Amino acid sequence: MKLSNINGNTYYIRGGTNTGVYVFDDNSALVIDPGLSGMRPSNMKSLLEENNIKIKYIINTHEHEDHYGGSSQLKEIDDSIEILTSEKAKVFIDYPNIYGDYTLGGRGNEFFYSKLSRGKSYLTKVDRIIEEGNLVLNNEEFEIIKLKGHSEGSIGVLTKDKVLFVGDLFVGEHILGKFDLLLIYDVKEYLESIKKIENINFEYMVLGHSKSFTHKDDVKKYIKNHENAIYKYLNQIRKLLESPITIDNILKNIINNNELTCNYKEYYFFRSTIVSMISYLSDLNEIEYMIKQGEMLYYSKKG
Repeated sequence: MKLSNINGNTYYIRGGTNTGVYVFDDNSALVIDPGLSGMRPSNMKSLLEENNIKIKYIINTHEHEDHYGGSSQLKEIDDSIEILTSEKAKVFIDYPNIYGDYTLGGRGNEFFYSKLSRGKSYLTKVDRIIEEGNLVLNNEEFEIIKLKGHSEGSIGVLTKDKVLFVGDLFVGEHILGKFDLLLIYDVKEYLESIKKIENINFEYMVLGHSKSFTHKDDVKKYIKNHENAIYKYLNQIRKLLESPITIDNILKNIINNNELTCNYKEYYFFRSTIVSMISYLSDLNEIEYMIKQGEMLYYSKKG
């Protein structure tokens, strides 16, 4: 584990989930997305203490456990730490069983919840809701930016060093090359959010899952690649909708035709994205539905 400088007072710690660290002049720090619970939060705290840095704030960019899970563990060590996130994300972070329930479409089960979910990360409580706009912490300004789409409560955090932390708005190229069926809550909001990035004044961007931070010059490429991934699957779904078909059969075809692999949880993440894409096509007035012999069938409108 290494504390790597990006620019000025802004650092990051690379991992399964990349963690942002902004160090104030008094050597206190804002941590952005500490990652899962387990060894990482305690190792992170030790690393920062070795550099005489004390965590004062945590911002979670959204309500997925691989980003916020370590927050409660850090706060258990130091109760003075303040945990912040958006209003929508707070609901799921404070009551994480809701996320599993809404992803599955009913009460969650042991297949969906990992052992980590049942541990300390289950106790995270958000101290303060933050809104889009300027946020003052320790007498310094940060900009909070709504980046909805990947999840309902997703936000970005921009430091004065022009470093933008975007959570899971984008994924690294090596990940997108292998797993291009993205987890999307709202397709329209997501497409708007990735275009929104172009108009933000930043120089460096940190993704939640990537091998390194990136530069503003690369943003157009990230936007294009992620748009292509969305439209790839939207167009496959449009083709499947030429005949009446269930959501589960759409998902079956998508998995098989693209040679996707998944575990129990990932299967339902894929399904959630398919549902979101069906909703998007419905909003565009492209599709209809019917119930036939106990099955909900969707199909494209003719003409």
